[in-house]
Amino acid sequence: MQTENNSSAEAINFVPLARITPSQTNPRRDFPQDGIESLADSIRQHGVLQPILLRPTAEHTDGKPAYEIVAGERRFRGAKLAEQPSIPARIVEMSDDEVLQVQIIENLQREDVHPLDEARGFLHLKEATQLDLADIAQRIAKDVRYVARRLALTNLIEEAQTDFRQERITLAHALEICRLSPEIQTPALAACYERKHVWNGREQTHTQVPDKEKPARHVRYLQDWIQQNVHLNLHKAPFKMDDTRLREDGLTCLLCPQRTGFNVGLFADVKNNDTCLNPACFRTKLQTFVQITKTELDVKANAPTPYISTYYSRDTRAQFEDVLTQPQYQLLEKKVDRCEYAERAIYVDGAEVGHVRWICREKTCKDHLGRYYIGSTSNGSSSASNTSTRGTVESRSKRKQELFDIRVDEIARKRVMSEALKTYKFPFERTHLNEVAKEFFRRIPSDDQRTILEVLDWDEKEVRDLRMNADKVLARLAKLDNKQLAQFLMLCSFAHFGANQYKHTQVN
Repeated sequence: MQTENNSSAEAINFVPLARITPSQTNPRRDFPQDGIESLADSIRQHGVLQPILLRPTAEHTDGKPAYEIVAGERRFRGAKLAEQPSIPARIVEMSDDEVLQVQIIENLQREDVHPLDEARGFLHLKEATQLDLADIAQRIAKDVRYVARRLALTNLIEEAQTDFRQERITLAHALEICRLSPEIQTPALAACYERKHVWNGREQTHTQVPDKEKPARHVRYLQDWIQQNVHLNLHKAPFKMDDTRLREDGLTCLLCPQRTGFNVGLFADVKNNDTCLNPACFRTKLQTFVQITKTELDVKANAPTPYISTYYSRDTRAQFEDVLTQPQYQLLEKKVDRCEYAERAIYVDGAEVGHVRWICREKTCKDHLGRYYIGSTSNGSSSASNTSTRGTVESRSKRKQELFDIRVDEIARKRVMSEALKTYKFPFERTHLNEVAKEFFRRIPSDDQRTILEVLDWDEKEVRDLRMNADKVLARLAKLDNKQLAQFLMLCSFAHFGANQYKHTQVN
């Protein structure tokens, strides 16, 4: 038996466990106790079959050599639990850089390595060696995008990391969430789950909270939530992406890591490289831009520039006391429409926020608002009467046309239905029912289509194909039996008319 004093780097040495310490850079942090206990039982019977890898460190307190684990911490823990005095090991002189590389590569070769452990290892390697992503990818035989996406997992908030380790959410969920700013990650994580009502006895209120007792919803729900609530198209913003005036630190959108184009490898699936992922910063920039623009317009016009709103909102009123709502101004779309009272104004809300438009807000203007206000004065009674009469005639004519259109539509529908009854005789042929089901499915919203196919537990690739191809829908329906077709039609009905009125329906 060889001892720890054997100087050969390739030799196997039996090293006392007391002189060995775990590595602080080991990417693997999770060692399930049941697995260690099972390994300890095996070690008691057969010993440690594969040596661990050590490197010398500073001397032990008793003056004898001490060692750090490079690879094999799980075996070390098992031997310790099995109360073994020593463990077989190979001792190799290695630099910190070399240790990190060996640990990460050895960790990658494990089948059960958790992506969070892998991510932490990449981060250690990047910080300790100053290697760029391309160098790291080359050393571990992975592509750059793989490394970038794993590194991004280190940005997950603690709650998301916990849910990921406990397998409440999948890697796909985690990769979507980690790309968001920390303040957005909390609601994004909540969007992964169905909601449940919790009764607050003290406040006598119901609160909706994520139901983590149920499996997380499909990642597409999270992607839809992010698309609707987080992704902001910078091309549609009123300010330029290189404007340094919008933040105190001067950070522009072009240089911001929260812009998808800043890290193309991480956001390869987002088509628009100029998408902002930080709604709070985006809103702050909008508000700052509105104030800057108003100040510039005030100086140019030598008069206060009015704020305008696309709709009435208490929040808008609270922030801008003198804001004009739509009944108080008229947009002048064309240059020829500008009257003597025309002035520039700036939107403070809605899709047009930050944009400058020409308006008229003068109530006596005969070309614009005056047409509605003049008739309300005592001197304009005749004009008001004429306007009222003309308006009544126009409204009657419009209503008459609407009734005519409705009647024509009813006649057309009846004719189509009559022809359908003549063509499709009872009992209906199955091919005819398939055609009806296909057309019904095609006429409901795409989100409902996806939900129906997921409820039916159809293959994910098949779901994507069916939503795009009517012929494939027809072919898939032909494979269903009559009961399955009835269920399909029922789900389409739920989507089209709402599920409440069918809540007592049962398919026999």
